[in-house]
Amino acid sequence: MGAYLSVPAWWRNLDGRYRLVVGECQECGGYTFPAEGACVECNAIDALTPTEPEGTGTVVAQTIIESGAPPEFTTLLDAEGAIGVVLVELDEGVRVPGMLTDCDPHDIGRGDRVTAVVRRIYEQEGITRYGTKFRPD
Repeated sequence: MGAYLSVPAWWRNLDGRYRLVVGECQECGGYTFPAEGACVECNAIDALTPTEPEGTGTVVAQTIIESGAPPEFTTLLDAEGAIGVVLVELDEGVRVPGMLTDCDPHDIGRGDRVTAVVRRIYEQEGITRYGTKFRPD
């Protein structure tokens, strides 16, 4: 079934699919992703306020998927030939995962600057799934 996410679960998280959201801790000012649970800086519980970061950052880790992806990504692999997946440290200091877009994923590596954008990820059960991807600056 791959990276299946039910339609009800998708709709519950829809707001965060069209914008990048991190949690800003009201105790220490640190940032956490995802924007729920405990602060990764000070471990404060229920102190996170959803915040939209600037969306710019630096790639700290990267991999390229050229085969073996979940079935819902088959169309994307066929169209693009490879999927770049990155871990980005945003300028606010929090690390977030994402896919690359608008580039050849072989041309992006550690230390490259990227900007978050909302893009189509895949379609499942007749619903186009959107989320944050990163494009090179």
